[in-house]
Amino acid sequence: MPHQPHLFKEDQPHNPATPAPAAKLVVGALKFGGGQVSPAQKRFNQLLNQTETLAKKIEETDKLADAHRLVAARTLAPLEKEQVALMRQMAVWLDARLQRKGLSAKQKNMAREILCHLAAAVASTGDEAMHTLYAAHSATSLKEEEKADAADMKMFMEDMLGEKIGDRDTSFDSLEDLLRASMAKMQEKDAFEATARASRKTKRKKSAAQTKAEAMVTAQTEDATGALRTIYRQLVSALHPDRETDHAEQVRKTALMKEANAAYEKRDLLGLLQLQLRADLVDANQMTSMAKEKLAALTTLLKDRVKVLTEELFMAEQRVMGEFNFPMFVPLSANALHRHLTESERNLREEIAIMKQDLALVQDDARFKRWLKEQRQAAQNHDLDPLDFAFD
Repeated sequence: MPHQPHLFKEDQPHNPATPAPAAKLVVGALKFGGGQVSPAQKRFNQLLNQTETLAKKIEETDKLADAHRLVAARTLAPLEKEQVALMRQMAVWLDARLQRKGLSAKQKNMAREILCHLAAAVASTGDEAMHTLYAAHSATSLKEEEKADAADMKMFMEDMLGEKIGDRDTSFDSLEDLLRASMAKMQEKDAFEATARASRKTKRKKSAAQTKAEAMVTAQTEDATGALRTIYRQLVSALHPDRETDHAEQVRKTALMKEANAAYEKRDLLGLLQLQLRADLVDANQMTSMAKEKLAALTTLLKDRVKVLTEELFMAEQRVMGEFNFPMFVPLSANALHRHLTESERNLREEIAIMKQDLALVQDDARFKRWLKEQRQAAQNHDLDPLDFAFD
């Protein structure tokens, strides 16, 4: 068999994303500098930098997934499919061998354990025949075992939360169903506790300083909303496509209006200002003047935006980790993901080679029995499930 080259090249370049020119112009125009900067202006600059950095990281994370998705599908997916096929082939072979005589009780038990492990792994890909095969060699079905696992996890989660998940007689068919119900219960508990804290806070008599601080926050929030609304209305007035007679310009303004609506809904100050620049509605000098006039309002908007972008970055990284089975304890980066996928490819190729050797080896009954003995000894020596040493 000819050698198949690895598709994840070690010298593969990873080009970081660069921010759009409009984004740089907006950030540059809003920043305070060129002299003594007040603490409020310094904080504003810091928030601008955070916003720019977070937006760039989100873009890089999305591009990172896009850059590796196609090559992973071309490389890992066929290998994983081949691995599953070999696992299925061994499970079917073990089932046939168990129907014949010549094996001791210990050998039969070990063969059944390996068979069940393989059948369970293949059944998780949607192979119903493997569900049937598993049930034929196990005291329980996979669905029954998953339900029992969910019941055990339910008890653990209820102890942790300090309250019941669902009704007294509620049972879950899978861990996935349980986790969804647990998340809903935690969110319900958090909402209840937040409401209770707010109620207690309302009942307490506020000091003059607290009242003044709350009034200031409310005023800043209203001012921020007003500033955002003003920018948005200017964009709507200038970009409304229904007022345009030229078809090409109408298409362009329709696209810009969609961006403006999305940015306004997300309270994305920089996004709206970028659109103003692109639509030639403002210039850098006007942005500088606005930053000075509405410093507190714009600071409030940037604070909110930093919180949103921080959460978006976390979710984007979680999606990439889940898609590529990336280890949760390793910081995500282009090089780390590249190494992980390269290692995954190498491991799959090694496991497939061992599987093929084992399938050839077990055809001889004497060698098959020795193979079973090796699996049992390996399990005893490592105090692990014997199935970890066979086709895994």
